[in-house]
Amino acid sequence: MKRLLIALITLFGTFSLVACGLNVQDIDYKEVETVGRFQTYKQLKSYLDTFYKDNQYITRNVPSLGIMDGDVWMSAEADSTQSSELKSHSESNDQVDGVNEADTILTDGTYIYVVSQDRFFMIEAASLNITDTFVFESGYLENMYLAGDKVVLIGTETVYSDSDDIFGETSSPSRDYIFMPYYYSYGTRVFVLDVSDAQNIQIDKTLYFESASLTQSRLIDGNVFLIMNNYASYYGYRDGLYVPRYIDSTVSENLTTLPARNIYYMPSDYVSAQYLILASFAVEGDKKAQVDAYLGSAYQIYMSKENLYCTVYRYVYDEVAMRYLETTIINRFANENGVLVFQASASVAGTPLNQFSMDEHEGHFRIATTCHHYLEDQWVIDNQITIFDASEPGVLEQVSELTGLGKPGERIYAVRFNGDVGYVVTFVQTDPLYKVDLSDPLDPEILGEWYEDGVSDYLHLFGDDLQIGVGRQAEVNMYGQTVFTGVKISLYDVSGDAPVGIDTYFVSGSYSYTPVQYDHKAFVSYEPDDADYVYMAIPILEYDSEYYKSIQSVYVFKVGYEGSLDYLAKLTHQTEDHTYAYWYDSIERSVMIGNMIYTVSYRQIQQYQMDDDFNFVSRLAFDYE
Repeated sequence: MKRLLIALITLFGTFSLVACGLNVQDIDYKEVETVGRFQTYKQLKSYLDTFYKDNQYITRNVPSLGIMDGDVWMSAEADSTQSSELKSHSESNDQVDGVNEADTILTDGTYIYVVSQDRFFMIEAASLNITDTFVFESGYLENMYLAGDKVVLIGTETVYSDSDDIFGETSSPSRDYIFMPYYYSYGTRVFVLDVSDAQNIQIDKTLYFESASLTQSRLIDGNVFLIMNNYASYYGYRDGLYVPRYIDSTVSENLTTLPARNIYYMPSDYVSAQYLILASFAVEGDKKAQVDAYLGSAYQIYMSKENLYCTVYRYVYDEVAMRYLETTIINRFANENGVLVFQASASVAGTPLNQFSMDEHEGHFRIATTCHHYLEDQWVIDNQITIFDASEPGVLEQVSELTGLGKPGERIYAVRFNGDVGYVVTFVQTDPLYKVDLSDPLDPEILGEWYEDGVSDYLHLFGDDLQIGVGRQAEVNMYGQTVFTGVKISLYDVSGDAPVGIDTYFVSGSYSYTPVQYDHKAFVSYEPDDADYVYMAIPILEYDSEYYKSIQSVYVFKVGYEGSLDYLAKLTHQTEDHTYAYWYDSIERSVMIGNMIYTVSYRQIQQYQMDDDFNFVSRLAFDYE
């Protein structure tokens, strides 16, 4: 706390010097020990100049934007109605309660919302009619959020031109890149749509972040958080074009240069100096977006309602061991009334598998990692859970570590945290499912383990006693090698210290897989009103005996809370005539409303009645003309 206070006093003193018109001292990236903000563009440029010179990056200079004239920062300020009777329905599969994650198909029980390629479709569920369509003419829509009568679309925009002035003579010079004979610019585009009138969708506001690639986003209490990487300066640092720019239509329709005071330096590992862009905005109202840039990046993120944790991976040289070690740097940002504020950094050995490898519970951050290192002429793999104290502002301190997860050579394949317990799957030939006691953050311990053939790539909890594992079946061939033989869906009883397998459903095929292995949003569950069971829908891609033929269908199951797993139906959009066009009719998502299930592929959506043997009801073909 004392160190943090000293840093804040130093920053305040530096800002006072700027206000008084005095020269601002340059910042040496090699001596940065805490986070601080730049005061001027000149200070930022000096920092980047030194970094790129030391690291011998190739730069290409172009005419300056003119922002370097003097020690001043530029200001970000620019000179038919839906039914209220909603049916019960499935929800998007989010990791944390109250923290929404973007998806490509959503429903409110009355309408179904779909994003596909450059289109957004609003569909009346009962009639399966498209009420209106929105087309993103200069890009690709990645996903969306539903917030009341507003839909937030997030996509990647790319503009091509045969001129280096992509935005025209009347706008600021573009940050262009050369591809063949064309120039192009790219960035992340956000649309907030008003869908209160289903037949007349209106654009409420837009945002655009130049040269920024979306890493992840979240929606919490009406605020959207965007986590983006901007590599423009990293891949080609150019004089005058090294400051992030963005458009916020609530302020201006023109590109705004991010003020120097909204750009922060961080402790450097001398590897990169690209920007981590953190932006947040309210879906409702005209309040301008909060946009900040940190000299850093983010690979995987975890977000609770209180904190954002960004991770980045590095190989750090150990002088004692004389070898490079896999290391994950963790940066914690607090959510302060919709604004992300840096709190602390920490590091841990190894790397996490995905967002489910991280969790926050009662003021503690937990992360499961796998570390590969070379020891005594052989590669060794270690798996561990590391726990950090994150209970106070400015704190991210390691308090314990649990090792011994997995047999020799096994790495982590799946993780799921649930309050005081955690579940970890490691794998080489068999699938150890560990249950871990995390009730005492200072002394975590393994409670028990369950072994079976195959591996789970995704774990999903139904209450505190039942768990589904979605993954692959495996066997050892005649050469002693582990080979996968199909898709495995397993039900476990996790009420005791050691998990116990109850039932397994198997879909054969050496090359078969499910998108749930890498995209948890493809997993859909739905508990009807007053039911003691849950419907579960999983898309599975199966290969024909002729390996180039395949079909991706949705398998529907019923999971009973008493501990049963029942196969119900296999739904597909493909026929024998369409075997070769599998991509267009591969079912990627599904939603359930009342007693209906809707399956969505690129070119159609189909409706089935679940309480009538899943009989086909109707079909809607998407028009991309």
